[in-house]
Amino acid sequence: MFRIIKACDFNYSGNIEGQFAPFFNEEGKLPSFSIRIYPLKKSDTEGLTVKETIGDYTYYEDNEKNFWISFCGCYLKLNNHFDEADVYIADKVRSDGSYEASYLLMQAYMYRLVNTGNFMIHSAATVYKNNGILFCGLSGAGKSTQANLWKDYLHCDILNYDKPCVINDNGTIYAHGSPWSGKEKLIKNEFVPLKAIIYVVQSKENSVRRLSPAQAMSHIFLHNYVYPLTQVIEKQYLSAIQAVAETIPVYELACDISENAVETLYNELFENTYKKAKEELKMKYKTKDCFLMKQIADEYIVIPRGAEAINFNASVVFNEAGAFLWDKMHNFIDEETLANMLQDHYKIDSELAKKDTKAFLTKMDNNELIDKIEE
Repeated sequence: MFRIIKACDFNYSGNIEGQFAPFFNEEGKLPSFSIRIYPLKKSDTEGLTVKETIGDYTYYEDNEKNFWISFCGCYLKLNNHFDEADVYIADKVRSDGSYEASYLLMQAYMYRLVNTGNFMIHSAATVYKNNGILFCGLSGAGKSTQANLWKDYLHCDILNYDKPCVINDNGTIYAHGSPWSGKEKLIKNEFVPLKAIIYVVQSKENSVRRLSPAQAMSHIFLHNYVYPLTQVIEKQYLSAIQAVAETIPVYELACDISENAVETLYNELFENTYKKAKEELKMKYKTKDCFLMKQIADEYIVIPRGAEAINFNASVVFNEAGAFLWDKMHNFIDEETLANMLQDHYKIDSELAKKDTKAFLTKMDNNELIDKIEE
């Protein structure tokens, strides 16, 4: 559970609360973390000793052996247990300081995770049938692209687009959402068992190979650098990623941007069952809300309403069976269920019911009368 406390004399209007709000309860598996936000004063940073500068971050130590990190003029102080962080917002920062505070807190929480046997991983996390799959790789490799292909072709959920956490709960490894999810800002306090970690490499041909535990550990380490504030932190981080590398299968996926890339990986993870999985996805249909059906004698005509009437020029007529099927499509429903309903209602042969249902849906689709989803 995350806690955020603002100094009483500090009128901070940043949006950090919104970013962390889903984590203000104990529903997930993330280790707890307390955050205090202050205005930066010159005296706050006096006596700091620089340990190292890496990119936009500078790491310090104060006289009491607390760890400090600075980013874009703002500062963060960590206690020795890494479960509390003080953020100091400078007067001259972009916008309201939320950007700087968020990046500093992300660095701080990496140490909190490592200190509890877990870690954050730069990846796009998908969820397929309660299995977490993490797509990792260098910037521009196509992590989010591959995650979105799984979303498009297999209707996966996305757990996090940038910085999910890997949580080791007594030997069971989970993919977990975090307050940091890239530009998409998909913030979810949810977790699922981790099925696999995938390192994406762009290629004109699709192939997948499983990495050895040593190769897997090397990939995780190199792609998720955590500055070792102490030797203890370094050992804890290596221990955390080793436990995952020895437990969870890690693969290298050479791939293009196509359904074949999805199929190649899916068949490796789920024993060559991609075609079966696709067959289980049923197309569902629903009549568009901007049309209604009206009976004229023994026939039924489709009437457009509202703005749709301006562009609709077709004359669409159905018989009684068509009207029956239309009436069943106020909510999304699949073709097989419609055919079964038609068979039961009119006591007709199964094959005839399927044929008539398909003809009805084809006519509906050709005249753009239905919405479709695949589930």
